[in-house]
Amino acid sequence: MKTRTKTFFFTSTVIGVVITISFALLYYFLPIVYEHDQRSQELAKTNEVLAEIENKPLEKIKELINAASSQGKTAWTVKDSNNDTVYLSLFNKDSNDLPKKIVIVANKSIVQIADTTVKDAEGEEYTIKVNMLLEPVEKVKDTLLKTYPYILGISFFIGTVSAYCYSYWATRRIHRITDRTKNMVVLEEPTDYVVKGKDEISELENNVQFLYLSLLENIQSLNQELEKSNAVEYSKSEFMRIASHELKTPITAMLGIIEGMILNVGRFKDRDHYLTVCKEILESQSQLVQDVLFISKLESIEIFETFNEKFSLTDLINETMALFELMAIQKELTFEVNLVEVIIDFNKEDMKRIIMNLLSNALKYTKNGGKVTITLTSTDLVIENQCVPLETKEIEKIFLPFYRPDYARSRKDGGTGLGLYIVSKLLLKNDIPFTFQATEDKTGMAFSLNLSSVVKFSE
Repeated sequence: MKTRTKTFFFTSTVIGVVITISFALLYYFLPIVYEHDQRSQELAKTNEVLAEIENKPLEKIKELINAASSQGKTAWTVKDSNNDTVYLSLFNKDSNDLPKKIVIVANKSIVQIADTTVKDAEGEEYTIKVNMLLEPVEKVKDTLLKTYPYILGISFFIGTVSAYCYSYWATRRIHRITDRTKNMVVLEEPTDYVVKGKDEISELENNVQFLYLSLLENIQSLNQELEKSNAVEYSKSEFMRIASHELKTPITAMLGIIEGMILNVGRFKDRDHYLTVCKEILESQSQLVQDVLFISKLESIEIFETFNEKFSLTDLINETMALFELMAIQKELTFEVNLVEVIIDFNKEDMKRIIMNLLSNALKYTKNGGKVTITLTSTDLVIENQCVPLETKEIEKIFLPFYRPDYARSRKDGGTGLGLYIVSKLLLKNDIPFTFQATEDKTGMAFSLNLSSVVKFSE
């Protein structure tokens, strides 16, 4: 049974019970209240008369009593000190009321309301008794019983209509909440929902609305996280596919070289030369495997575990530059170094990997006889190299794994195509802003890092 129907039947039942109880109470208390009211009125009048006849002549007393009893509701009896009746009044002087008097007496509707003594003007003492005639209420009670069905019917009709209106009004907002929760089930987009009132149901409506909006917001956040997760999974899958290709191609080439040397055919008879080639291929693949393993570790939950320490970035740059001295000599490159003393709070191994990848990338792509400029200020590290500037569409792809602007030359130089990808991952992990763009004079490329968030000391 629905709440509205339950409310209707309950309210109707309550109204019917209340009407019945009220009628029963009226039937029971009406005679009592009626009698009490009559006695109170007549007693007040009697007390006024008794006060007025005090110390009056006997004839005057009779006259006043006669006037008081003429209304027929009280009967007075006056007796002297010898208990002789000196005055007696009936309830009414009309003989037609005598049968009524007898009936009334039979029904015990005469009550005594006063029994006192007074003195006349001569000091004689008289005993006065006053009886009161109560109007019969049996007819009224019978009339109530006869009219009860009509009163009950009319009252029940009015009560039923009122109960229906109340049940509809009381459950209307509950139905709104029900409709709202149905919308929640199908995740319907929220519309303007105005809550009226400040009672408990209004508070419940507000809570449901807040819950619905929170639910939609959480679902939207979960969908966004799911999209990100799918993108990451796709990125990992694509990364492994490309990595497999990058590993497979050189290995296939090396297998061909080794088989040619085993068969001792053609140019592969020069085994010393091709053993050196195989060694270079293996070294390149070893570096590629190390980079792939590092990226795998970087993208795992261990990414959040960082062990920072304070160290001199200036010293680290000088130490790293020494590792590329031979390459610089081979390509006849020159270094322009402008460094200030800077202390940073960072993971030293991560920073070393960043600088090594940036310097390696700069030296590989700098033309022979070119210049590499390294500038370290109190907030920024900038590495510039002279080369053909990359186009915008190439810069947008440069941080993708295994992307090389010049694929053939990069493989010859031994690059894995993961250097800048690793750099971008490490910088993003530590919230270090960076840019990679052409120099102002368009003679090369410049990689800039903003280190203000990790710098602890600078000259």
